Amino acid sequence: MKKILIYGMMILSLLTSGCVEREILDDLYIETGKGYDVGEEDSIRGTAMFPIYEPDKSIENMTLSAEASSTREVLETLSRMSQQPLVRGGLDAVVIGEELAKRGVIDIADSLQRDPSIGARVYMMVSRGEAKEILEGHYGIRGNGMYISNLLKQNIKRRELPETNLHMFLFDYYQDGQTPYLPIVRKISDNTLKVDGVALFHNDKMVDTIPAEDMFFFKVLVDKVSEGSHVVRLDTKKKKSDQKVEASITSLKSKHNIKVTYKKNPVKVNIKITVRGIIKEYTGDKLTPKIITDIEKTMQKDIEEKAMQMLTKFQKEGLDPVGIGQIQKHGVRGFDIKEWESTLYPNVQFTVEPDVRIVEGGTVE
Repeated sequence: MKKILIYGMMILSLLTSGCVEREILDDLYIETGKGYDVGEEDSIRGTAMFPIYEPDKSIENMTLSAEASSTREVLETLSRMSQQPLVRGGLDAVVIGEELAKRGVIDIADSLQRDPSIGARVYMMVSRGEAKEILEGHYGIRGNGMYISNLLKQNIKRRELPETNLHMFLFDYYQDGQTPYLPIVRKISDNTLKVDGVALFHNDKMVDTIPAEDMFFFKVLVDKVSEGSHVVRLDTKKKKSDQKVEASITSLKSKHNIKVTYKKNPVKVNIKITVRGIIKEYTGDKLTPKIITDIEKTMQKDIEEKAMQMLTKFQKEGLDPVGIGQIQKHGVRGFDIKEWESTLYPNVQFTVEPDVRIVEGGTVE
């Protein structure tokens, strides 16, 4: 009986395999990057980027651009311009021009999530200037799409960029009491990009940014640091120099705990931030236990001041990337988002309690 069942399954698989249309990879243009900008007369200009593999194993990054009134029409126009089928199954990065991001990005994000060939973890980002210029660079030897996705991946894992992707952006967008955000990239040269901050959105429109120098403080509020670094500048100066002493802290790990006091007006929010790190470099003369304590206190002060500045600014602008409203929603029965946004959130009283510990400082006398 088992043999008959196995033979039957084999015959069935052979019969059904003939129903699948076969495609040869060399006969396809596989998109690895996509860009969207504002076109002429308020149209949308879409740019498709795909690699061409040369006989010497080098990669040439090709692009096609077209304008239309919607993202769907852009796709159809690009397909008509391509000499081979244009597919999106290998998409790594979607870049949205700054001007278009200020007008709204949800149509683009919705189009991406409805395409079953696109993974939910594809990286979305905003570009300084036009997205088309970002995609037309020449980055590395493995193709622009992989370069851009690896750039964000590395900055999320080892630097100050909070974790984000298409799925996380849409999740935040559809949640009450949560402001979505995306990374910002800037083209430095024809072969170099850099992460240049974080874009904050009200609904689906970009309304503010976190500059690159404040990204560490933003990340400790909205995410956890698992392998970061940060430079602490002390008030003391070097001997025979007017330069201030600095300490480079690496292997940083951080987490935060948010406690909301419900059913009160004003609502009180306490954010405890725990940071652990190792001093990798110190520009002063001698690293003593007292100086290590000073470094811890200075970093705690920096985190508290910067975090409070950000939280106050978010309140004034009606933004909530930390997700305080989301926590309130799950903690209060009969949560009213309109009352929260108009009355409660603008009056929230924040306290930030950083706890910084240097777990290793090299040889200490």
